[in-house]
Formats: sequence, structure tokens, C-alpha cells
Amino acid sequence: MKKNFYYFLLTLSAGILLSSCSDDNEDGKYKPTYLPSIDASALPDGNKPMTMFEDDENSSKMYDNKDRWFRVNQPMQVIQKGKDSVQISLYSPVGLTDVKVYAKLPNYDKRFVLFHFSKVPAFHRSFHKIPLTEGKNDYELEKGNTVTIDKIEGFSSGAIEFSVESSDPLFQKFKKIKSARLVQFSDQYHKNEYGKYLPMNPVLAKEAITMIINFSYAISHPMYYDTFMNFDRYKKEQAETAGTAINGALNWHGNADDADGVYDYLTKVQIEQAYGTYIDSRTLNMAMVGGDSAWGGGPLASQWESGYVTGHWVGEMSVWSHEYSHHSGYNHSSNLANSGEGGGQQEMLTDFYKYLIYLNDLPFTDPDILKGYTKTSYLSGSYKKPVFTISQKNPFLLKYKGEGKWN
Repeated sequence: MKKNFYYFLLTLSAGILLSSCSDDNEDGKYKPTYLPSIDASALPDGNKPMTMFEDDENSSKMYDNKDRWFRVNQPMQVIQKGKDSVQISLYSPVGLTDVKVYAKLPNYDKRFVLFHFSKVPAFHRSFHKIPLTEGKNDYELEKGNTVTIDKIEGFSSGAIEFSVESSDPLFQKFKKIKSARLVQFSDQYHKNEYGKYLPMNPVLAKEAITMIINFSYAISHPMYYDTFMNFDRYKKEQAETAGTAINGALNWHGNADDADGVYDYLTKVQIEQAYGTYIDSRTLNMAMVGGDSAWGGGPLASQWESGYVTGHWVGEMSVWSHEYSHHSGYNHSSNLANSGEGGGQQEMLTDFYKYLIYLNDLPFTDPDILKGYTKTSYLSGSYKKPVFTISQKNPFLLKYKGEGKWN
């Protein structure tokens, strides 16, 4: 039989009355009628479908930090708009299939499928009425059984907890990202110091978004974490391979000035804390430089146009790693940023990133996904298609010999 649970709980903060909820189907006789799946590539005008970061889109839109931002571990973004609608945005150069948006209500502790998208195109945005506000419906719970919910007039901000799941292999890679950086673009730098910084455009923004998702996946990778936490072992292995003594610092050290080979080495606990600074939820402003130096610090990390257009596709992440480390709190006295004193994060991360490209173990490895290098009217420089190669002396290739893909 179909069990019905009757709730007469007026939740003032949510402004809802939840009633007539079924979450069981013991005898299998009840046949639920779920809402149809949605193909976001074929929406009517009423949903206001659009593609964010179109090549010719006005750059002011990408610099609107109230409208364009995302958490790097949540490229598929769901935001409530008003009392009865949501905004769906996908910050990804490749679309997704079989996307389920789950909802959880304040007075019902089980997640249920609110929307099922059969397709969501790359960089898609659209608006959708919350079906709970339009009438009584059956909804699928995450374990496969059914809940029936009567019409609810509307929801105050934050009353519904949204989450996203998908069987798409790309989404499964997104789920592995530990970093919670809030990514956005800021025009304050080139407006205040034009020349030192240059304005970006949607062509470059798409490349930057692709890069930061890949980068965040890389620093979340278990092989990277193991190397980071055991950097002293990594340095020892490098020296043994080269047949030399260890060059420079033996392990990670902090921001104190180094003198005569004396370093402020981090303890194991401090190394774990340092790793946390690379993946925490602080804001990251991605920018582009035009002068002799790239810059990072506070919310800022920047690099030259070439790094966004071609560099990241071939694993040339040295500049970005350096500026991201400044953004994460490290100065030139620390080998978490500095490339001197026998190398540090800048070299290790670059070699590791190249090894992941070699393994095809990043969310995106094909520069023809975006073809940014071909869009000369939006670029200052001229570029050829980036072609990746890996050095046979790459320390990760030498150690892991083609193994270690994150399955």
C-alpha cells in the first residue's frame, strides 16, 4: 500500500505548509507520475535560455560579480530567484547529461529530485519555476521511492537546500574537486593600473574557467596530496634519480627569511594546514597582466594572455602556480611560492600537471573544446594549436610509469 504522512507544520521561516507526503510504496501498486525531464538545449523563450561568455558578449557581464561567479567544486550552479524560481548555470566548456537537481525542505529530511535535465549545454543559463509552487506532484527520492507533495505557495530565500547529482563521467570528475574557491573576474586591477593589468574578454574567461577547474582537480588529486604531504620524500627521490645531494631545502618551509641554509621548516600538522590554504573557500579574482611581471596576493592571481590561451593546455603552469601560491598566502621566502633553493611547489606542481595531461586525467585536455587559439580578433597575440609533449625526465613519469590515474 502507499503510505501517506500528513504534516501540518507551518514553517514560518520557509513560508510553507507541507502536507500529504508519501515516501513509501510497499506493495508496488502505486504508479508515480514524475515531471518530465528537461532538455536545456531546447528550452522555450519563457525560460530565458542563454549561453554565458559568448565570444561577442559585452565584457561588463563577466565582470559583474553579483551575477557571474561560481564555486570551483560546483560548476553546475543552482540559485533560488524570488519565491518560486531558480537560476541554473553551468560553468563548464563541455555540457552535461542526466543531471538531477535535488531539493531538501526544512521539515522533511529526505532529498528528492526537483528537476531532471537530460542535457545541459556548455556555459548554459536558464530560469525555471519551482514545480512545488505550481501544484501537487510526485517526486523521486534519492533511494528510488516516491514522495507526493501538495502545492506550496512559495519559499523564502534559503528555505530549499539544493544539490546536484549526475551519472555523466565529467560530473564525476567535478565531484572529486576538494577546492571550494569562489571564482570570479575583477575589473578593478586594469581600471586602476592599466598596462600592468589588461582587461579580459569572454574568450579568455572561458579559457580561464577551463584552466581553474583543471587546476583545482589537479591539486585535489590523491597523488598530488601524497606528494605535497611527503615533499621531503619527493626531494630525496629527485636527488637519488639525479645521483646528487638534495639541492636546497629538504622540505616545505614558511615565509620567514632564509639565512645560510637555515629554513623555518613546517611540521606535519603545518603542512596539512598549508595544503588547506590551497583548497579553502576564499575568493579568487582571476586577472591578466600586460607588463613584465605577473602578480598574486590577497584574492588576486594573474598571468599573461598566452598562459590562458595555450599554456595550460600543454601544462605550462609555473607562472600560475607561483601567483596562486601568493594568493594562498606565501611569499618569495617560502618554497611554496619561490622556485629557487632547489625548487618547490612551482616546479613540482608543473611536472605533476603535465603528468596528468599525459594520463588524460584532467576534466579537459583537448584545446579544440574552445579553440581559443584561433580567435585572433579577441587576442593580442598570434597562436598555434597547442601540442602537448612530456619530458622523459618528468619525475612523476619516472616514478609512476603511466600508472596512478584517479579512477
